[in-house]
This record gives sequence, structure tokens and C-alpha cells, in this order.
Amino acid sequence: MLNLFDRFVQSLTWRTAQVAQIALFFSMAIIVANVIARIPWKPVPGTVEIVEMSGAVLLGLGVAYTAIMKGHIAVGVLVDTLPPRIQAAVDTFVSAVSLFFTSILAWQIYIYALTSSQRGYTTGFLYIPLAPSIYLVAFGMFMVALVLFRDLIKALIALVKGGVSG
Repeated sequence: MLNLFDRFVQSLTWRTAQVAQIALFFSMAIIVANVIARIPWKPVPGTVEIVEMSGAVLLGLGVAYTAIMKGHIAVGVLVDTLPPRIQAAVDTFVSAVSLFFTSILAWQIYIYALTSSQRGYTTGFLYIPLAPSIYLVAFGMFMVALVLFRDLIKALIALVKGGVSG
């Protein structure tokens, strides 16, 4: 069952990371178009707003993949010197605390997205609705919580077996 859940989380984070890569490409393309258009004509209207919105998509959909690939900075110098069972206990504690705070973060971002949607918040120049990008960030934080839940399960299994979690 854990392998099925693990494959699901990995597949989901990989697919959303691909969407984040498209958002990054779109941001780069609009910035380049803005620079090129600025010379003979005038800049592309709303470039800053478009890049900000695609940046939210990039963050929201790319952070879970970074978490699953262990791409974040981690200080393990002290923990790596500990016995495997204590390492598993530390991993369990860190995963549980991270899961708790990330879940609260995802929930509160979702609440903010609901509020933004109800109030009709838009960008200042192009009047692009803000709620969809905020929902994507909330979804991204939910995916990070899924990754952390997976890590917590693995750490608990390692703690019970007396080894290091993977």
C-alpha cells in the first residue's frame, strides 16, 4: 500500500512540476518579448503582472517536486553522526512538525483564495483574477503536505525497524 501511495505522490509531483516548467518558460518568453518590444515600440502591457502570476504557478506547482527529490537545504551534519534508530526518531519528529505546519499553511492559503475569489480581487493593470493562482499555491502546499506525510510514514517504519528512513 505504501508503494502505491509513494508512486502516486511521485507521479503527481512530477506532473505538476512539468506544469511549473511551462510556467517558467512562459515567464522567460514574456520577459524576452518585453525586452525586444521595448526597443522599437513600447513594452508588453502587464508584463510584471503576468510574470508574478506565472511565478506563483511556478512556486505552487514546483515546490512539492523539490521536496520529494530532497532538493531543499538540509543540515544533517549532526544527525548523520547519530545511530540509525535516533536518526529515524529525528526524521519522524521533523516530518511530523513539518507536516503540521505545512497543512496549516495549505489550509490558510486556501481560505485566502476563497476570500480573494469572493471579493473579486484582480491585478491592477490587466484585471486578471488572483484567486486561480492562489488556489494553485494552496494545491502546491497540499502536495508538499502529501510528500511530508509519505516521509513521516517512512520515518515511522524506519523507527520501528530500527533503521534510517529513505
